Amino acid sequence: MKITDIKLHVLGRETEALVTSLDGLFEDTGPAGKIQYSLVRILTDTDIEGHYIVWSEVATGRPHALAEVLRHFKPHLIGQDPLNRERIWQTLGAFWYGQKGPALAAVDIALWDIAGKAASMPIYKLLGGYRDKVRAYASGNVQHDQDEVIRIGLKMKELGFTALKLHPIPIQLCGRLREEVGDDMDLIYDAVFAHTRHEAIKVGRELERLNYFWYEAPLPPDDVDGYAYLSQRLDIPLTVELLHKNQFAEYVRRNAVAYLRTLSGIQGGITEMLKVAHLCESFGMNFEPHAYGGTMYQVANLHVILAIKNCALFEFPIHHGEVGCWDVGTTDVLRIDSEGYVHGPTKPGLGIDIDWDQVKAGQELKI
Repeated sequence: MKITDIKLHVLGRETEALVTSLDGLFEDTGPAGKIQYSLVRILTDTDIEGHYIVWSEVATGRPHALAEVLRHFKPHLIGQDPLNRERIWQTLGAFWYGQKGPALAAVDIALWDIAGKAASMPIYKLLGGYRDKVRAYASGNVQHDQDEVIRIGLKMKELGFTALKLHPIPIQLCGRLREEVGDDMDLIYDAVFAHTRHEAIKVGRELERLNYFWYEAPLPPDDVDGYAYLSQRLDIPLTVELLHKNQFAEYVRRNAVAYLRTLSGIQGGITEMLKVAHLCESFGMNFEPHAYGGTMYQVANLHVILAIKNCALFEFPIHHGEVGCWDVGTTDVLRIDSEGYVHGPTKPGLGIDIDWDQVKAGQELKI
């Protein structure tokens, strides 16, 4: 099998964009603008092709930025065996400066989609599946209005979620949220990199008192010393999202966090997730991927989670207390069961079919 072409289609639908920090939440008019969706197709000399839909949370995920990077990638893809994923990942990953990002992730995940289809099995089975389902936590951005936060928390519990992350919310609201949803719901606090070390200690001790599940991103991601400082003084598990694979080893070496998280759709795709997951396992750490994004972004993370042991939860995105907020471009979607679990796809590859009507309603960009 050989790669014969790569195509990029901008879908004919956009959704609200959110920019978050502990200091505020901005919709539509914020720096992110509207979320756009771009289908990347890798064609082969067989009837198998790989698909992945990029969700443009970051500027490099926008259609014209993707197209520019994919034009650079294309000569290094045409004629290659799509099953040689590691070689392709290493080749494209070695490109200089910023010519990677979501484009590299899209190519990698689409190649895994091809591999699963060629083997007639879901990707997580191809990886040697560990389980068929995983517990999900609802994850969403909310306004600072206290009653709205509580309403969403109670609604998620009613829908069957057993774990929840609402951000950004003030630490003063965490106690009320705990009281309202009860002790049988795991709560996660995401500071969105906003605290100083002194503030992070104070917040962490309050979260410990309230029995929160983990404490996410209290400090900027490049402050490894700061995370090591916090981990020595707090009992609540710390975690941080990292973008570059060379950051992970230092966090592990310094014992700076309990769990590591990746932004796989923004950086290195399934291949990078597997590398980080195995690194974490070797040091007795959990790997908790960031799956807040479009349906194919979610499912790419899900396949890795189902193939490993060292992960507790799947991140299920919500928006204004509603599920399905980023279900764009596919005929299949992910949902939880009555016990709060997400199940693995049963069809080959990513196991999520493209909605070709949405593709036709958009436009193709020349690569």
